[in-house]
Amino acid sequence: RTPPEPELLITKVSELLEPLLLCDRSLRSCGDVVIADGRLKDLLRRISCFGLSLLRLDIRQESTRHADVMDCICRDLGLGSYNEMSEERKQEFLLQELQSRRPLLPRDYKNHPDRYPAPVAEVLDTMFACAEIGTEALGAYIISMATNPSDVLAVEVLQQECGISPPMRVAPLFETKSDLEGGPATVRTLLSSDFYRKYRNNRLEIMLGYSDSAKDSGRFASVWTLYLAQEELVRVCKEHDVHLTLFHGRGGTVGRGGGPQHLAILSQPPGSVQGTMRLTIQGETINTHFGLPGTAEQTLERYAAATLLTTLAGPAQPSDSWRETMSRMSESSCAHYREVVYNTPCFADYFRTTTPLLELGRLNLGSRPAKRSPAGGVETLRAIPWVFAWTQTRCHLPVWLGVGHALREEVASGNLGVLQDMYER
Repeated sequence: RTPPEPELLITKVSELLEPLLLCDRSLRSCGDVVIADGRLKDLLRRISCFGLSLLRLDIRQESTRHADVMDCICRDLGLGSYNEMSEERKQEFLLQELQSRRPLLPRDYKNHPDRYPAPVAEVLDTMFACAEIGTEALGAYIISMATNPSDVLAVEVLQQECGISPPMRVAPLFETKSDLEGGPATVRTLLSSDFYRKYRNNRLEIMLGYSDSAKDSGRFASVWTLYLAQEELVRVCKEHDVHLTLFHGRGGTVGRGGGPQHLAILSQPPGSVQGTMRLTIQGETINTHFGLPGTAEQTLERYAAATLLTTLAGPAQPSDSWRETMSRMSESSCAHYREVVYNTPCFADYFRTTTPLLELGRLNLGSRPAKRSPAGGVETLRAIPWVFAWTQTRCHLPVWLGVGHALREEVASGNLGVLQDMYER
């Protein structure tokens, strides 16, 4: 039996702050400002910053897993197959359920593995665990491989069904080149719903995948696609008066979007940093950037300074000629990269033979399996082992493949002066 909770158990930040703020007001009203501004003020700041959990935990799951859960629920209710519905019908159904109070899920779903198989039960168990933990200890619910508005709405419905209140922020992760190109249209459709905008208090968080987009199309094409996607996402959110926070899923190495973070933030499209932004710090770089108090302070100063500069001043808009040049080079580099990686016979065998890919896959140091699917070649491999394996050979193929080809074509076309001007500015 689970023991009863103590009567005075503190589970919310507000419950911990209330008596401390009372002490603060009392000290100040009595003229003891020096005492109030001492250790008590430091404690209040720590609680406001770190809460009860020190750090907030993001939850991440692939979009198809949520669709499979909804498919099981719909079949169990006799509503047909969710996966066979059109995208428009899915959105209509999910928005209707978000505004409905009827339960969708039987609480004894674990007792019916024939209707709710283990992969589906795992997603639901995670949702119920989030509801039990409480959202003060949780950050965003990230949907990897997000493609359609229904991917976001399905998570919102499942949060409601599993009792996560208030709901976690839901951040669709646009990873591949095609998803980044289609992301603004997905967000426009999502925000066209007055109910959903109000449901989310006119705030939206979107995660951008640097690693998978680079693996999908090459480093050069990935960077330009990300830039264009951010511009359009900012435009869409402004149209609907929604505050946008972009979450940059950068890696530690250049092949996964790494590099000098100060310059990276300053190079974001105009309007994409409005006082708020999120970015990932990879495990292999945490010690480098935050291992010592002085180093951590310097790193945070860089982030804060770059965010302020970009918000207040902002970068200049690239000229039309620069955009045309970048688009040509992006298409050229992407075509060359994909020809080598995806269309060259035996490339996958060469990759497995010349790199320690198989050995890396057997190491117990990753948060996820090396491949999304046991079958398939490079296309099913996750970006982390893809880059890590090449790094061990010092080849760094994901960083440069396609870039030289695009540059060579531009120089051959007589555009060396344009390239030099772009570099110098």
